[in-house]
Amino acid sequence: MVDALHEARRALRDGGTLIDLRPDSSHPPRVFRGRSEVGGLYERPSAVADNHASDRAAARLVREGELKRLRGGSFWYEIHHDDLAALDTFVGSSRRIGGYTRGTRAALAKDPARPVVLRRALAYAIYEKR
Repeated sequence: MVDALHEARRALRDGGTLIDLRPDSSHPPRVFRGRSEVGGLYERPSAVADNHASDRAAARLVREGELKRLRGGSFWYEIHHDDLAALDTFVGSSRRIGGYTRGTRAALAKDPARPVVLRRALAYAIYEKR
């Protein structure tokens, strides 16, 4: 992400808009069944470190006057899985997700055929090139 941020900034004209959108490590993914929260997932340390490096790179560009932050925040979105097996496949193939938090998979395994909803947060920031 750090290299992509620098390349995007280089490609922008003065006054151009840069939108930074990525998973928000400060809000861990949550797992739901119906309206009830069952537990969560944790991110791999390398993914969290990448997010922190991206935060530092963006802050440096703002500090150096190359970008002006217009606004930012985070929002949640949902990923629906048909059952526990589908969520297991997602978790096992993810480069960001490291696994289930303590007790989450055991709680889901009590009724493995029921649908599961994963809620994840995305962080966003909108910048203007100066």
